[in-house]
Amino acid sequence: MERILMYIRIFPGTEAEYDKRHAEIWPELVAEIQESGVRNFTGFRRGTDVWYYGECHPDVATAFGVLGPKPANTRWSRYFRDVIAEIADHNGDLLRYDQIFLADGPPLEGPMTRGCFSLVIDPERAADYDALHADPWPEMMEAIVASGFRNYCGFRRGPHVVYYGEFYPDMGTVFGRIGETDVNRRWGEAFAGIITTITDADGALLIADEVYHND
Repeated sequence: MERILMYIRIFPGTEAEYDKRHAEIWPELVAEIQESGVRNFTGFRRGTDVWYYGECHPDVATAFGVLGPKPANTRWSRYFRDVIAEIADHNGDLLRYDQIFLADGPPLEGPMTRGCFSLVIDPERAADYDALHADPWPEMMEAIVASGFRNYCGFRRGPHVVYYGEFYPDMGTVFGRIGETDVNRRWGEAFAGIITTITDADGALLIADEVYHND
């Protein structure tokens, strides 16, 4: 299985229409997505920025190669021609982020919410950011799992980083728990000078709202 995080930019003013159309997903499209091997396919929007997280079986190229030409998917893409401003690069490839981090743990019971938030790093410190996430502190990983994070993955495209996670019972509670730990404080200090933007003007995380989910 391979995870994907892809990016879409929609036209300003079409935000409500985008959400409305995703509230009415065609059953035949849902079936095609599942038949193609894409699971846990979840869309999040913040303003005109949209991100899609998915788990592709056996891998991204195979799953999206199967999904791409399917009839309902083709009609769905055309349905959004007046809403989506950007979805691919100049080569026609999906705008993807590279996975740089994963933290998970044993299954948890009870309520869960999916969440997505983003941050910005200094482009000249990208290698430092990736290195810390490639070899994270064991005590930090333990704190993440103990706080209720599951399937917590980070993806980077240039200086922009996006995180997807499943939070037990919800994002606010989970971040509150880990925020009380000393290791989280020290982990944050390790990124001084690397992370340049992580909250909005009110000090809140840059969270995107879920607009679509397909198991």
